[in-house]
Amino acid sequence: MTKRTNKEVRKAIFKILSDKKLHSYGDLERKVNTNWKTIRDHIEYMELFDAVEIIDNKVKITDYGLKVTKKL
Repeated sequence: MTKRTNKEVRKAIFKILSDKKLHSYGDLERKVNTNWKTIRDHIEYMELFDAVEIIDNKVKITDYGLKVTKKL
């Protein structure tokens, strides 16, 4: 089994978040099949570009994030 690239992991996160619902880190961890630290790091990076927002330790995609998802 090969290690997934950062781009592949972020693409999987965006795909899950594109339903516009709030997702916990644990939920994303299970659905993306990676550990929570990786999820946290990617979410923090995505938040820098306003692609996601964190609300009470849950993650939600922004309008800008939805535009990014369509381009992936």
